[in-house]
Amino acid sequence: MATDSVASADAVRLSPARLPDKIPDLSRRGLILFQLIWIPALLLAVAGPLAGIWLRFDQSGENSALIVGSRIGLGLSEDDLTKVRFPIGKAAKAAGVKAGDDIVAIDGTPVARVVPISKRGLAQPHDATDMDYALFTPIIEGGDESDYTIRLRSRDGSEKNFRVRPGEDHIGQAASSVGFPPVLLSVVDLLHLLTYPFLLFAAWILHRRKPEDLISSVLSLAILLTIAAEQPSAGFLTFVLHLPEWAHRTLYDVGNICLLAGVLLFPFGQLRPRFVIVPLALLPVLFLLEGEWYRAVFMLFMAVAVATLFARLRETPPGDARQQIKWALFGFSGYAVFLASALAADAFKLQVGSFGSQLLLELLGGLSFGLAFLCLQLGLMVALLRFRLYDAEVVISRSATFALVTVFIGGIFAASNEAVKVFIQGLYGPNAGQSPGIFAAAVATVLVTPAQERIQRWSEQRFQRNLVRLREDLPSFLRELRESASIQELLDDTLKRIESGVRTTRIAVLVDGAVAAARGIDAKSVKQWLKEFDPDSCRDALCSTSDKTFPVRVPLQARADDGEWIGWLLVGPRPDGSLLSKDEQNALVDVAAPITRAVRIVTRRELREKSLIERIEAIEAQLSKGPPRFAPKREKTVNR
Repeated sequence: MATDSVASADAVRLSPARLPDKIPDLSRRGLILFQLIWIPALLLAVAGPLAGIWLRFDQSGENSALIVGSRIGLGLSEDDLTKVRFPIGKAAKAAGVKAGDDIVAIDGTPVARVVPISKRGLAQPHDATDMDYALFTPIIEGGDESDYTIRLRSRDGSEKNFRVRPGEDHIGQAASSVGFPPVLLSVVDLLHLLTYPFLLFAAWILHRRKPEDLISSVLSLAILLTIAAEQPSAGFLTFVLHLPEWAHRTLYDVGNICLLAGVLLFPFGQLRPRFVIVPLALLPVLFLLEGEWYRAVFMLFMAVAVATLFARLRETPPGDARQQIKWALFGFSGYAVFLASALAADAFKLQVGSFGSQLLLELLGGLSFGLAFLCLQLGLMVALLRFRLYDAEVVISRSATFALVTVFIGGIFAASNEAVKVFIQGLYGPNAGQSPGIFAAAVATVLVTPAQERIQRWSEQRFQRNLVRLREDLPSFLRELRESASIQELLDDTLKRIESGVRTTRIAVLVDGAVAAARGIDAKSVKQWLKEFDPDSCRDALCSTSDKTFPVRVPLQARADDGEWIGWLLVGPRPDGSLLSKDEQNALVDVAAPITRAVRIVTRRELREKSLIERIEAIEAQLSKGPPRFAPKREKTVNR
């Protein structure tokens, strides 16, 4: 016995260490430590944006920082400060300044042909000197209110002088000319603030609903740190709290690491598949990166997180967990689309040729950035709260339809506009007027309806395959089955198909006031429920109530019939307790008529067959008694 004990002890000591399959939730002590971080982050996420907005309005005299060169009424290119992108304000337009003009001298001092300030421009060959930057710096960054004489060369080679006094009036005049209040220029890049109330609410709910849940709490902290580190809170940290740059960067990096870690471990903190351990261990590398390298590595981690979710989706059987992952993937899809839109707006805003176009792209960029983060957190929050989990396919289908229709209409409009412009210019020269735009709008309008129908059809077949199959295949299935199956076989097979199409917890069929078939609930419970059921309370094609057993009730009646209903299709809630979606309810209404006709045909066929069988049995019973015996016929005699 002693030898056995020693051997077992050695085996225990020599057994290799294994990583856990799941990251444990927060313990009581761990939760206290976490809240010491979460509560200050919440306060900063609330106070930072408010203080940052106040700071923006307090410094509203510095709106010219939005566009390089706007202090002197010129929109200049960051790749080359000598290149005029467009005039800004009344003075520049009155002087005849046009897009494409080149600055050749400032106050009589010639400047280099190319004077870049962007990273891309500085990486290219140029001949700018310190003197050139010394000439441009006062008119770009401010500090000098004296008049300047700008020598401009037009595209045709002619030159002219533009005398201007630097100030904020130029950009204010340009904003007013396009109908934008100049007072809002201070916050034109902060349209993502519209999403902050929802994000703060999401952060609160994610943590407070179940504080010990590691994944939801970490994602909640990621929201708060991102809000605290982004504009306008960043201005508050820098100019009011005087937070060092390294501390600000650390706050931003920790927020991104929390977001990536939460998604890599979503939804239950499992270290499956095992390769997820590698990106989790490499996340701290973000502390060492900046600039373009930081963005590239961050997007690489995002791609790995999406791949991890897809791997978990394939391994997860149908149920709540699978729906949670679908919602998370939907959030990532929206995040990717809107983030790409925000980055595209930031890139193109420096290339457009008018003040109004750049202002519009500033607004779209800020809104897209806010929507990107909102979509990501919306998908994760719905998944973690398990609210309307089974609406994932509907939401994804409609989102895909909207996005594809938008892209289609934009493409048709652009193509038609260019085609007509080329045609008209070939006939009448460059003055095409408004005709191309009008024609393009008309073509897009004509094509939008058939395109929307085709795209919606495709998205439904791609993302709501079971529902489409129920709506299209069940009627033909019933036509085949009603000629040979019994009423019980017909209803049992019908309920199986409905259950797979709408994913309900229970379903039953009433025919002539009696329980004809049921799934997910026994007939005795349905009969008990029938005692409180009032058929006259619902006289529409579908009745949706707050009843917990059968909230959805569809009357069984053929649409061509004017008689009474033959029964009811009773449908329970989903596994998460939510009501069926509108698309699922409409599908049940669509299949109610084929079910009704099939039930009537089978019922009549069974009655005929029963009657025929009874007659045959009666004849057989009669024949089994043998041939009938007849009494001999007596002849009549005559009495004599």
